Amino acid sequence: MAQAQIYRWVDDKGQVHFSDKPVDKAKAEVVNIETSPSSWQPLDIEVIRQGNFAADAAQLGTARIQRDVNNVYRFYDQVMYFDFYRKVPVKIHLLADQDQYMRFVRDVMKNDGSMSKGVFIPALNEIAVFIHPPELGGIESTYATIRHEASHAILFSLASLMPVWLNEGMAEQMETLTDDGGQLQIAMHAENKAVCQHYQTQLPDALEYTRIRGDVWQQTNRQTGMNQAMAGQMVYQLLAKNYGRSLITRLLQDYHRGVNRRVYYLLDEHYIGGKEAFRIHWQQWLNSGMNQPAAIRF
Repeated sequence: MAQAQIYRWVDDKGQVHFSDKPVDKAKAEVVNIETSPSSWQPLDIEVIRQGNFAADAAQLGTARIQRDVNNVYRFYDQVMYFDFYRKVPVKIHLLADQDQYMRFVRDVMKNDGSMSKGVFIPALNEIAVFIHPPELGGIESTYATIRHEASHAILFSLASLMPVWLNEGMAEQMETLTDDGGQLQIAMHAENKAVCQHYQTQLPDALEYTRIRGDVWQQTNRQTGMNQAMAGQMVYQLLAKNYGRSLITRLLQDYHRGVNRRVYYLLDEHYIGGKEAFRIHWQQWLNSGMNQPAAIRF
């Protein structure tokens, strides 16, 4: 379970260092990250059902959906420090099966939804999702997709411009988001881990990855899903460490303010050790097998 601290120490030459592990415990001091108390209050999430739901699909409970979506909002409020005061919460539009879902997406968005399990529709401030059959993961996959799309809805409301990999990477974390005794937790995404391991020799260098244009990212991702999996694993690895979590928070806040620069050009400013440390940390974790941490608590 990851709850890492940041340590600061000064070497014999007077140079200041930061790390998640103190080289000299006698000289190292813990760096405390100052946070303000959250005023989070659950939002009223509207759930719309359309079509004839089979008996097993009826198990998809409105209360569970509302709780899950609120947990995603709560994550961005309490962990990423965004205030949702007066923001209109997203609506959830449930469709009984994939055929109805595809017709709905074609009618509303004028495109084909056959490759998606769910979608956020900005014009309606709605998430459309169908009840996933067992071969697509069933009821739990449906809940996970709703949480994934809720993340997209939130980030859309916060920033007009954001790198695709960061947007998708955050959404992938929400697929495993749970509330454990009042404490939010995400877990290793087994599918993303498996895809990254399968394509490990083909994965781009971490720094080059942060420079890929969004349209190119989407186009190549449709072929293998490799970019999506790498986004999920990269963001998970960053959230596991306080300094990585700080990077994610600063990037999201930058894009919220309207910064129009790729992550590559912000790493030296926001990541301890800069671009090269970012690249090395990812490569080391990838080469280690990505087994730890199994879960991250916030």
